[in-house]
Amino acid sequence: MNTSSVSPDAAESSNVIEIETARRDSPDAIYEHLRSRILSGELAAGSELAQLQIARAYGVSRGPVREAFRLLQREGLIETHINLRARVTTLSPDEVEHLYAMRIVNECMALAVSLPRLTTDELDELDELVTRLSADQGLEFFEWERCHERFHALLFAHAGPRTQAMLGHWADHTERYRRVYVIEGASGWTLGASEHAQIAGAARRADIAGASSLLAHHLARAGLTLVAIMDPGYEPALIQAALRQVCGTGADPRR
Repeated sequence: MNTSSVSPDAAESSNVIEIETARRDSPDAIYEHLRSRILSGELAAGSELAQLQIARAYGVSRGPVREAFRLLQREGLIETHINLRARVTTLSPDEVEHLYAMRIVNECMALAVSLPRLTTDELDELDELVTRLSADQGLEFFEWERCHERFHALLFAHAGPRTQAMLGHWADHTERYRRVYVIEGASGWTLGASEHAQIAGAARRADIAGASSLLAHHLARAGLTLVAIMDPGYEPALIQAALRQVCGTGADPRR
C-alpha cells in the first residue's frame, strides 16, 4: 500500500493527505476519509471546507471532491454553499433525539431476530467485551469506542446486511456526539459497564424480552443524557415514545 503522510489540516497542508494512492481519484475514498474525520471530531462542527483546498490536499481535481461533498451532504454531515465551500453541520439536540429514537426501536427489533442465533463464540465475545468496557480497565476513548461499537454490533449480528448497515450508520453519527460531549465520565462508564453486563447476561439466557428492555433503557439513558447536556430545557418526546414502544406504557426513561 502506497501512502503519503501529511499534517491532518487539509486546508493548510501543502502535502498530499494520507490516502491509498490507488484510490486517490476515487470520490468514495475521499468521502470515506472526510467522513471519518468528521465523525471522529477531527473536523469539528462548523469547520469550513473549500473544494479547491480539499482537492489540493488530496492531490486530485475538483471533480472527485465535488462528488464526495455530495455524498457527505446527502448523509447530513456537511452543508454546501454556491461558492464551492461547505461547512461541517452543527450538533443539535434534535438530531440526537432522532438518532437515539431510531436506534431504540430498530436495534431492539434487530436484537429480537439475532439473539436466538448468537453462537457460543459470539456470546463469549460479548462477555469479553463487557470486561474490557469496565470502568477500571482504563481504556483510552478511541479504544473504548471501538469495543463499544463491537458490543452493539454483535447484538444485531444476524439481522441481515441491510439492517446492520442502517444501524451502523446511526451508531456512527451518535459517536460524533459522544466524542464531543464525552458523557462517559467516571460515573457514566460505571453505569454503562453495569448495563452492558446485564444485556450480555440476558443474551446468554436467551431472554429476548429482558435483553430488549435492557438495551432500550441503555440507549435511552445515553440519548437523554446527551440531550440534557446540550439543552436542559429540550423535551425529548421521541426518545420517550420509542422507549414506550419497546417496553410498554409504564417504561421509565430515567431508569
